[in-house]
Amino acid sequence: MPNVTGTRNERARRSTSIVASVTMALIAVAGCGSDSNDSEASRAATDPKQPVNGSSAAPRNTEPGDAQAAELIEKAIDVTLDQDFLRSTRRMKTEGTTVMHSAVRGGVSTCETHARKGAATLGWVITTSALYTRGSKQALLMSPDAKRDPVRVKVMADRWVKRQARMYEVMRDMCTSKNRRNWLQERLPSMEELRKETPAQRSVTLHGQPATKITYKGKGGPVVFHVAAEGTPFLLRATYPAKDLDESYADFGKRFKVAAPPGAVTDSEIAAEIYAAE
Repeated sequence: MPNVTGTRNERARRSTSIVASVTMALIAVAGCGSDSNDSEASRAATDPKQPVNGSSAAPRNTEPGDAQAAELIEKAIDVTLDQDFLRSTRRMKTEGTTVMHSAVRGGVSTCETHARKGAATLGWVITTSALYTRGSKQALLMSPDAKRDPVRVKVMADRWVKRQARMYEVMRDMCTSKNRRNWLQERLPSMEELRKETPAQRSVTLHGQPATKITYKGKGGPVVFHVAAEGTPFLLRATYPAKDLDESYADFGKRFKVAAPPGAVTDSEIAAEIYAAE
C-alpha cells in the first residue's frame, strides 16, 4: 500500500520549493538579500567644514580634489539610510525595478517590497515575526520545479504565503539599513576615491525638489548624486551606469506601517490545496 502520509509530506516540501527558489532568486536580483557579515564597513567621519546648504551653492574647482563634496555625499548617505521610515526605488537595466518601504521600530527593521522583472512580479513583506511572499504566474514559472508541476503554479500564483520560520530567520534582516548601505557601497567608488576628484556641481530640480547634482567622471563612466539642497541633505538619487546602479529615495521619515497581508495562507495550507488539485 502506498505511504499516503509520506507522499503528502513530499508534495508539501516540493510545493513550497517554487516560491522559495523564486523568492531567493529575485531577492538576490533586487540586491536585498540578508548579509551574513556582521562587520560594519568602515566609514570616515562626516563633518563638513561649511554648512551643508552653503557647500552646494555653486561649482568649485578645488585642487587636487574636493573633499567637501565627498563629505556632503557621505553625510547624505548616512542621514538617508538611517531614517526610521524610508522608500527606496532601485532600477536595474538587467534585472528590473524594486521598490521597498521600510520601517524601524525599537531597533527592529520591517519592510514591504515589490519587485518587477518584465512580466514577473514578486512581493514580500517582513513583519516583526514573519515573512510573507507573493509571486505572479510569470515569476513562479522562473523556478525549474514549476515546469514539472503546472498545478502548483496555478494554485500559488498571486497569493500571499506565510513562509516557514526557518526562511524568516534567513531573510528577516534583508531590509535593514546595514544591508542597504552595503549594497550601495559595493557599487560606488569609495569615499577616499571621491575625495581625490573634483566633481562638477550645479543646482537642479528633481521631482519638484531643489537639489544639487554632483557628477564625477568615474573610471567606468559618470557617477552622479542628487542631494537635497534645502533642509536636511538627503540623498535623492545615486546613479552609476557602469555598475547598473540607479537608486532613488523618498518619504524620508514618513511613517509607514508594515502589517501581515490580509488573506495570507501558510505553506502547509498551500501544500494541502495543491495535493487536492493533483
